[in-house]
Amino acid sequence: PSDAPRQNAALAAEPGIRLRFGYGYAGMRLTLDGRDAVVERASGVDLAAQLGARLSEAFSVGAALSLHLPDQHLALVGFRPATEPQFVLYEASLQRTSVDLVAALRYRALSIGGGLSAGLSVSGDGTRFDLGQDARGTFADAALDVSLPYRFAPIAGLRLDLGRVQLGASLRGALAVDLRLDSEVRIRLRNNPLNGSTTVQVSGPSGWDPTTIALGARVALGLGLSAIGALEYAVYSAAPAPIADVRVDVNLGTTPGQREARFPAPRFRDTISPRLGLELARPLGDRGRALTARLGYAFAPSPVPAQTSFTSYADATRHQLALGGGYRFGRFFGVDLSADLAFQLHLFAPRVEEKSPVLP
Repeated sequence: PSDAPRQNAALAAEPGIRLRFGYGYAGMRLTLDGRDAVVERASGVDLAAQLGARLSEAFSVGAALSLHLPDQHLALVGFRPATEPQFVLYEASLQRTSVDLVAALRYRALSIGGGLSAGLSVSGDGTRFDLGQDARGTFADAALDVSLPYRFAPIAGLRLDLGRVQLGASLRGALAVDLRLDSEVRIRLRNNPLNGSTTVQVSGPSGWDPTTIALGARVALGLGLSAIGALEYAVYSAAPAPIADVRVDVNLGTTPGQREARFPAPRFRDTISPRLGLELARPLGDRGRALTARLGYAFAPSPVPAQTSFTSYADATRHQLALGGGYRFGRFFGVDLSADLAFQLHLFAPRVEEKSPVLP
């Protein structure tokens, strides 16, 4: 239930109070032509809380909040021209602060929930620099105006508990880290041929997450063993260009070779990812202690089509293997404590792209 904002909002209606603290680290070993692609590690702290109350024998309500805080950046926003080779799905989207808040209602076996996911963007008037001369001599002035507004996406979840069989569905809306910054430089010096102003405007999305729809089921097989299966549909085809607009305005008595650029849309494909899991939970004695082991696999097709035109996005079909477990310590001073540890290995299938020599 404490992970309801990320997994299924309907789980937030479970009665009780739960707090969770976690830390995750992911190392990247992505290569292009045998060279390190220099994709930053993804690491950070996760905090979550869930509160649920039983209103009657048939009704219960609850809410849950989760926070992901990267330990390197509040929000990593960057861009490169689409013609340069890059792992566009991993470079910025994993490194941003995000907050998810959901509420849920349960009536007997049916639970329904919804809420919002919020992510940080970067905007503002950007940077301004003035260099000039007056009667007192040379002077310089600079200003920096950057804000971190939130962007929101909807979250919805549905769950049906039939005892040994549980069915679930969830939806997360698309969310992008938007970038909108201006840079202005003005120079006014005596006998300087480069007097004038330069303005650069950059705007567009970076670190985009697609809309995802997941359908899943959990079946209790007996003796503490459960099987879990799901299908996740990701709407990658709606992905915008990483940077939509770059404009350069120069007034220095010269004309730049390029004053405006619009990068091509990525033209990603929608994907369907099957996911399978097994969980074995065994009680240890009569003090509430229990041991749980988990095993998982997911097949994730790449949304990136063949790169034969102007874009040079790197990605490949991925096999995800997961192994984990947990230990429930029982109750201490009225609090039920447990700890979990998990590992994932993402294996990319090798992929070769060939372009015409006249293309970037």
